[in-house]
Amino acid sequence: MGDSRRWSNFVFAGLFALALILFSRILLPFLMPVLLGGFLVVLFLPVQDYLCQKLRGRKSLAAGLSTLTVFLLILAPLALVGWMVARELLQFVGQAQDLLEQVDLRHQFASSLPRGVSRYIRLEPESAETERALMTAVTGGAALLKDVVSAGAELVINMFLMIVAMYYFFLDGRRLVSEVMQLIPLDKRYFEAFAREFTDVAYAIVYGNTVTALIQGAVGFAGLLIAGVPHAGVWGAAMVLVALVPVGGTAMVWGPIGVVLIAANKVTEGVFLLSWGAFLVGSIDNFIRPKLCGARMALHPLLVFLSMFGGLAVFGMMGLLVGPLIASIFMAMVRIYRRDFLGIGRAEHLAATEAPVPVGAASMGAPAPLNA
Repeated sequence: MGDSRRWSNFVFAGLFALALILFSRILLPFLMPVLLGGFLVVLFLPVQDYLCQKLRGRKSLAAGLSTLTVFLLILAPLALVGWMVARELLQFVGQAQDLLEQVDLRHQFASSLPRGVSRYIRLEPESAETERALMTAVTGGAALLKDVVSAGAELVINMFLMIVAMYYFFLDGRRLVSEVMQLIPLDKRYFEAFAREFTDVAYAIVYGNTVTALIQGAVGFAGLLIAGVPHAGVWGAAMVLVALVPVGGTAMVWGPIGVVLIAANKVTEGVFLLSWGAFLVGSIDNFIRPKLCGARMALHPLLVFLSMFGGLAVFGMMGLLVGPLIASIFMAMVRIYRRDFLGIGRAEHLAATEAPVPVGAASMGAPAPLNA
């Protein structure tokens, strides 16, 4: 009887592992939009609680309104800015192709250079190297734009999945977390510590990246206005979007615009914009982002910086969220191991978590504080 039960347990464990692997394969392609939805739900959970209270416990309606609030506050503006930037890029590519067909850009580029620099540059009349280089740049930009447009369908699908995940997280998020806690054989305080790390990372990453992107966009917008760039508001909004990418960042906007200004015989404005972007806009990202993100998380700014780049290399754009989350959970496990298994810092932890009992609390039946 014992052998039969043991073999039955082995078979069940094997089938369970197989089902878990297959189930993970099904959900893995959609992990990133679902995870991003979870981050946003953590940020806007107070909105869900407030609406649920006002609507007298109608959680489905409150979840729908909370999801709509997130969409209107975050997703809709991002989609609008993306559409405006794509429209400007399409117009720019068309104008650049017309310009290449009508104007001899070799001599125009040479005449736009300062006198001390132009003497060292010789462009042969028969040579078409400049036109070929500019045509290659425009063709590459058009190909890049085509790739961006082709990725639009995938973006729409991911956004739809994220919205659906947000709705159900708003509706049943706390119940799902409670059921997971019952299924995982882990001490409750450890699970709560990991949940706190997830919440802190959500606030820190979204808050830190958003504030940094807004500051960079505002400073870049000021530089565009000074340089006299048309539609500076659209390009400033584009800087806010690309500022979320640590590799390249806002340079993907002010860099090409500065080069175009120089090629259009506006050398002073182009050099100014390139200098403004390199020394002012770029420095904001290097100093403010790690400090804002690391202020809420118990991570060193260097570790925040490396986790963002490492997450970006492994998981793509979503690595900006996943990388610091993994690093924070790892450091939380290190702190738990040091405190509970090695005994390092246990006394300090207990002293910090134990709240003093007020005078007369015992007479009112107040429970004694529980140690973590």
